[in-house]
Amino acid sequence: MTSVWRSTPALLRRQLAQLQAEPVARAACSCFSSTSQPRLPIASTSRSISSSSRQADANPSTLLTEHSVPQGENEAVSRITSLMKLGERLASQAGDFTMPAKLRGIGVYDKDRKAPVVELEAGEQLPPLPQVRRMGDSYVQMDLLFSKDESLREQYVGGLSKVRMGRLMEDFDSLAGAAAYRYVLPDGADIATAHKYGFYLVTAAVDRMDLLRPLMNPDGTVPDLRLSGHVSYATSSSIEVFLRMSTIPSSACEESSTILLGRFAMACRGAKGGKHPVPKLVVDGPEEAAIWSMGREMREGKKMRSQKSLQKTPPTAEEAAMLHELFIQRAEVYDRKTATPADVVLMSDTRVNSAQLMHPQERNVHNKVFGGYLMRLAYETAYSTACLFSRSAVTFVALDELQFAQPVEIGSLLLLDSKVTFSPLLGEHHSFHVSVEAATCDLYSGEKKVTNVFHYTFAADKPLQRYVLPRTYRQAMQWLDAQRRRRVGIEVRQAYDQAP
Repeated sequence: MTSVWRSTPALLRRQLAQLQAEPVARAACSCFSSTSQPRLPIASTSRSISSSSRQADANPSTLLTEHSVPQGENEAVSRITSLMKLGERLASQAGDFTMPAKLRGIGVYDKDRKAPVVELEAGEQLPPLPQVRRMGDSYVQMDLLFSKDESLREQYVGGLSKVRMGRLMEDFDSLAGAAAYRYVLPDGADIATAHKYGFYLVTAAVDRMDLLRPLMNPDGTVPDLRLSGHVSYATSSSIEVFLRMSTIPSSACEESSTILLGRFAMACRGAKGGKHPVPKLVVDGPEEAAIWSMGREMREGKKMRSQKSLQKTPPTAEEAAMLHELFIQRAEVYDRKTATPADVVLMSDTRVNSAQLMHPQERNVHNKVFGGYLMRLAYETAYSTACLFSRSAVTFVALDELQFAQPVEIGSLLLLDSKVTFSPLLGEHHSFHVSVEAATCDLYSGEKKVTNVFHYTFAADKPLQRYVLPRTYRQAMQWLDAQRRRRVGIEVRQAYDQAP
């Protein structure tokens, strides 16, 4: 074990010494919380306090009770689920709220990769852009009537008899873009005319997507689905869109059931560069005021989480101790003194790679690759990785915060690198975390750029029989980061599950 300890970064050694000198209070929420007899003889420091109370709260039969209910910002989820039904009222006020099937391929493709600039015709005058907007002005919805359209079922049902979540993510990105353009443009204006006003909208980030209820009916059929959304918060040049996927009531006395919630952040840019202003959002009534307040709180919370990320700050003393305990208990694996046990998979051995050429048919309104298309490709790669690791069918649970740091150019090669970054070590568990790094490669220069990283949580149809171990320091940080993200997702769904 001496070689392992010597190779451990000095930072972890200092933090471990600090932990031993001044023990920290252990949080009840931990990746090592056990719901059944442990498979490994590991006495983790994260289980040393109040383990009996955690075991009393645990339930091996469900993913949603693997961690305790949070007391922080995730309490907002129960409010969101009730307030998102505000959209049904907005729908009755919005008039024509239908949206185009795709926000792609609009306009003329420019082989020089420039955003299209549309000149006004002689004597043409445009209606002025609105200065003030209400939430209802941005409301859009799209109905997927699977019970009536066999061809639609063919498009959305995958080879494993599960709904293609990647296609729904593609639709969600279109929905968020349509809501944002409807908010910024004058009433009745076509999205294709946005460039005449000298601006365009891009998906800057996907803050979260959480599946809150099973997507399939108990009999295995797919219910009719309604995708809806509206602007919930706006700054001077950015817009947040709340999205909801729900069932379509079969009768007037039946209520819709929320299946998935998502939050997209859209940025408004000028055609010649820089930020472009968006209308001021005016709230109407206590429900809209609550939605607006939550949007502001979540925006501020995102900034705080960014400051505490492992890319900017070192791991906590407890996390450092957890990693050290992991190295100690699995020294034979790290020192390669024995064959890797059957229930252990090194993180690097879970990798799945793909490469795909980007074609102009998948462009968006400003001649870059459509963000929803990228989300679908990344999801399907992550899904394949998840199935190979769990050796079973899996279900999408959550998409964590995603930043579109760089655009993907038409004609470039998209490289996707997917791997399992976290799975619980002890107890009977179904859920685990998969990360997908997306990069582009210029076919002529060979230059590569990382554009974004996708973070998914999946649940296997049967309990996991293997768990993943990091080997390098970078992988250890990815392991900790994935654990943090997975924990937040479980807490979000617990808060929803306890909503009135």
